[in-house]
Amino acid sequence: MAVKHDDAVSAGPRRPLLGSSLWLPLLLVAVSCAAIVYYGQQVVVALREAAVASADAGARATAREITGFIDREHERLGAFVEEKRDEIRAVLADPANWTAIERLQASVKRMFRGAIAFTVTDAEGAPLFEDFDGLVGPVCQASMRDAVRAHVRGDGPFELPPIHPVPDAYHFDLIVPWHLDSGETGLFFVSMSPTRVAELLDAAEQASGTRILLVGRDDPSLIEITSQGARDHLGGDFRVETAALEGDHFAAELPGTHWRLLVLPDRAHLETSIREVYTRVGTSILALLAISGALLYLIRRAERRNSNLFTRSLQASLGRQRAILQSMVDGLVTIDDTGRILNINPALTQLFGYQPNELIGNNVSMLMPPPDGTQHDSYIKHYVDTGESRILGAGRKVMARHKNGRVFPVLLTLGESIEGDQRIFVGILHDMSAFEEAQRQIVDQAEVIERSRHEMDEISQIASKDLQLPLQRIASLGEMLGSEHGSALSHFERAQLKSLTDEARGMSELVKGLADYTRVEDRPAPASVELTDVVQALRADFAEQIAETGASLSVTGEGRVLGDPKQLRQVLWNLLDNALKFRDPERAPVIHVDIEPLDDDGAPRICIDVSDEGIGIPEDQLEAVFEAFRRLHPRDQYPGMGLGLSFCRKIVDGLGGEISVTSELGRGSRFRVVLPRAAD
Repeated sequence: MAVKHDDAVSAGPRRPLLGSSLWLPLLLVAVSCAAIVYYGQQVVVALREAAVASADAGARATAREITGFIDREHERLGAFVEEKRDEIRAVLADPANWTAIERLQASVKRMFRGAIAFTVTDAEGAPLFEDFDGLVGPVCQASMRDAVRAHVRGDGPFELPPIHPVPDAYHFDLIVPWHLDSGETGLFFVSMSPTRVAELLDAAEQASGTRILLVGRDDPSLIEITSQGARDHLGGDFRVETAALEGDHFAAELPGTHWRLLVLPDRAHLETSIREVYTRVGTSILALLAISGALLYLIRRAERRNSNLFTRSLQASLGRQRAILQSMVDGLVTIDDTGRILNINPALTQLFGYQPNELIGNNVSMLMPPPDGTQHDSYIKHYVDTGESRILGAGRKVMARHKNGRVFPVLLTLGESIEGDQRIFVGILHDMSAFEEAQRQIVDQAEVIERSRHEMDEISQIASKDLQLPLQRIASLGEMLGSEHGSALSHFERAQLKSLTDEARGMSELVKGLADYTRVEDRPAPASVELTDVVQALRADFAEQIAETGASLSVTGEGRVLGDPKQLRQVLWNLLDNALKFRDPERAPVIHVDIEPLDDDGAPRICIDVSDEGIGIPEDQLEAVFEAFRRLHPRDQYPGMGLGLSFCRKIVDGLGGEISVTSELGRGSRFRVVLPRAAD
């Protein structure tokens, strides 16, 4: 029975596979499939357009960053050259003065991270000294000649040369002209490592997900720099594959250089994304309306999520920018190409005393009125019309006007930003009132110091000329009276006469000490002095005292320092004289002089230790011994005026050194003098 029933069902009439009731659903399925295919195709187009736009924007932004970096480095180098005019003048006067050259080299490497070498040229572009690292090759020399024509003769623009090799690394050149008041001119040349440029490329690649290269402008396939560095770090792969240049790559010129920036989109990632879209489309078609509806829902949700992420990211970025502007201590104002104020920060309202609504929409001249009665926007219009900048670049001093009418100086730094078809100029204003007041105080203090110096010179002249002779005559007259008429005087009168003579002699020594103390300020030009020679010469001077006291004087080490031979001799003479003078009466003096280099992170120096086994100095008097006229013992016990160690400190300080003392009462003292080491 059951089997028969099944057979009857199987044999019954079948419904058409595409019955009339299915046409509408099939039509809906077909329409849905067509919509899915169309949507997938649009997504693919959007992905391609987004990749194109991202590569193009990345190329332009990175090109601006690199160009801005090179321009800033040239500006910094120009300011550095202006600051180092005296050092450049010294090199011009003596191109063989390697001490000055090395000092200038140290300044260059401190100022410019990545500086490899430098040189100074004459007006024809010829280096004034041989480059110590051997890095000035034919390409550098050609760059110098081009720079002479552009910067010195004004024959045309100067373009940064392509990266070129040296024995150890590739580099590019920074070249600026130097000018002296005498009319001399030439070039200041610095070879720079391309590491900083590679860092900019790496940051841009991380942000955009593309591959960014600097290539030769005349040979677009030759790679100059990548995010890994210059050609010397590329493992021999110096050229872009031909296939990469035939696709959707983008190029941006770098004005003023021989470079071109290439952006190579990640085609593998793009193709993967496109395949994923087609896979989703195929899956959606196979799943008909249910899968199509689910897919559309997921896509819309993904788009909504991406939009929300972008919105939050944009809001966070705007929030950070707003926080930066709010926290700036300098005033900031943005204007359009007509000089109309568009935006300001709180610091500017505090600086000028206006409310924001009083400034927005008005001309910037209400803040910085030009002295000649023109409008600031005339300079902007001139720049927009001709491209010749009189306002962009380095900061310049202008006079600003407060709301209450007070005029004060500000440092104005102006930059340019292009937003669509509109030029926006951003100005940063720094109040220079305190700076100029400080400058005036410095000038006033310098005048006071100069007057004090003249007064000290007058005192020195009076002491050395007008007081010395009368005091010496009084002392000589007292001694003569004592020797010729001493028998006619009473014991009290002879004692008074002797006291008068001794005081006259002491006063004469005091006057001489004062004159010598003021003359310590005169500092001759430093020279290279061998310390061992100075100590050995002093050994001969103290030979008689050493023999009388039974002292021993030993010297270890050697070294050359920068200083004046006479002043260095005076320092060591005072230290050795004190070691012999303040000896322990119970034992013979033992004096040791140790000379050795001082190894630290600063400039090269020499340390001179003079130690003895004398009576020592109380711990609470270690600094007092360097004060003028400070005596720790009575004059009749230890003669002197108390000026020796004060002389030593003034001389050592004037030579850029240090002097200090450690001592143990009854066991001796050690004086340490640290001075700049002379070049070998």
